[in-house]
Amino acid sequence: MNHPEQIRQMPEYVALTQARKKIVWPLSIAIIAVYFALILIIAFWPASLGAPIGEGVTSIGIALGLGVIIFCMVITGIYVTYANRVIEPLTRAIAQKAGALK
Repeated sequence: MNHPEQIRQMPEYVALTQARKKIVWPLSIAIIAVYFALILIIAFWPASLGAPIGEGVTSIGIALGLGVIIFCMVITGIYVTYANRVIEPLTRAIAQKAGALK
């Protein structure tokens, strides 16, 4: 059996692939949904985006755009936290065991 096959059969590698799928898909779907929602609002209700918020000069479009940016930052923070707690320890364990296979 070659080296990559031995790594793929490690329980840590199986756990790593499952952990990555567990976090990547939901976060990706959330980001795509938010972006598509903004694009649909721009496409079908463009006039509503130019409406000011309250008596000020800031429009709803600016607030939504800022909301998307902040949402992306939050999603990135969630991923980094998860990666540091779950993915990185598994990666280190795999690297340590793979080093012993040589």
